[in-house]
Amino acid sequence: MMVKKGSTVEFFNNIYQKLIKDEELLRLLTYLPRGFDEEENYHPDPLDESLDNLVPDFNSATEEEIQRYWKLVDERILLGEKTSDLETKKICRIYVSEGRRRPVYNDYLMATQEVAITIYINEDYDKDIRMSRISDRINELIALERIAGFGMLEYQAGNPLVAPKHYRAYQHLFRMSVTKK
Repeated sequence: MMVKKGSTVEFFNNIYQKLIKDEELLRLLTYLPRGFDEEENYHPDPLDESLDNLVPDFNSATEEEIQRYWKLVDERILLGEKTSDLETKKICRIYVSEGRRRPVYNDYLMATQEVAITIYINEDYDKDIRMSRISDRINELIALERIAGFGMLEYQAGNPLVAPKHYRAYQHLFRMSVTKK
């Protein structure tokens, strides 16, 4: 698929690429909190250096490492929203989707487009303030950065949402400037 330069599709793809390539974010979405689980297995902090890296070096990675990476990304960071499978899994997941689009007053060329980033975390991950850790990392990666739209991606709001059973959900809204045509 050819993505038009300067299009909203390109901007959403830029945000998605920034998120999926971040080692710290993928660790927070994947590894269990520090401590013992129900089977008395000990888990180090998700950012502990003793844990395997999840983002491979694509220049030297094996085909198996690359497939494992894409399987993880396809499960943990999605464009759009599909929560129907969450109740059967115990994971953390991020959705990147479109929010409201509004014209800019007195500007016939520009509009503002919301970017909604929704985080779902299973209660098994909530022992180390995981929601806040993931939220902070997302803000570090994309807020006030020139990765999408014309200008900086601005943080607009954050709100808790109703979530599936055994989950918590929180939605962050960012705003970017886009062309009307």
